Amino acid sequence: MFNKEFREGLIVTGIICLCTGLFSMAHYMGWLAQDSSLLGTLDRNIYGPDIRQEMDRLKQVKETTPDVPRITALCYHEVEPGRAWDPLNVSPEVFRCHIREFKEAGYTFIGVGDLRKHMLGIAKLPEKSVLISFDDGYADNYAYAYPILREEKVPGTFFVVSGTVGHDNRMTADALREMLANGMDIGSHTVNHENLSEMDETDIDYEMRESKAALEKMLGKPVFALAYPEGKADEAVLESVKKYYDMAFLASVSPENKQTMYTLQRYGVFSWNEHIESIFRNK
Repeated sequence: MFNKEFREGLIVTGIICLCTGLFSMAHYMGWLAQDSSLLGTLDRNIYGPDIRQEMDRLKQVKETTPDVPRITALCYHEVEPGRAWDPLNVSPEVFRCHIREFKEAGYTFIGVGDLRKHMLGIAKLPEKSVLISFDDGYADNYAYAYPILREEKVPGTFFVVSGTVGHDNRMTADALREMLANGMDIGSHTVNHENLSEMDETDIDYEMRESKAALEKMLGKPVFALAYPEGKADEAVLESVKKYYDMAFLASVSPENKQTMYTLQRYGVFSWNEHIESIFRNK
């Protein structure tokens, strides 16, 4: 009934339709939210970054902790080229890629200053807010991350260990003041970066109080946010932090756990997170 060419064309068309349908199904099922696979790359190019997992988590946050702002917070450490072996290091190229993917996904970037204004009722947060933060105060934050943030017109929040400012491989006071003057936020990461949950109350209070005082003297501006060393905090730590700060951040995400302004959750970002979809799988 049909000639050979027509039958072959029909078969090819059927195969294309089947493959297209399977590809679409794989996208909507979230099977292609991978970093480096060929299909994952094709999926990202067609549909953009897949943020559905994060949207589901934020919906859960709204239900379990309605009084805490719904934000996506990230915790970086080092941003330096040529350190692929270091799990805490993200290359500058990948860091810029993360920023642009968040922009493509419709996010607005905020700092802890914006979060504080929201708490005070001065300003509202965008519906899809992402906070980029850095722990420890490494010198490469100033050398590589800060220029990218300025070029991309994105605020960053830097949690600094006050006792190591100006030491080898750490940012200087001048660098911190320059960053602060150009739209970045500076927070405390304590004096000595030790596990607070293993200290007595006197030592905990010292780490909280003295890091804030030292940074405020250095910067000439209030320091109102803290990130816990190793991302850990017990009840004694929580009681102390409330005396000195308006907010404090953990270094992990547990959607099932309720948050307060002193247990704000952040995704750790690591060397294997080539694209933002994989960040949302970090806990």
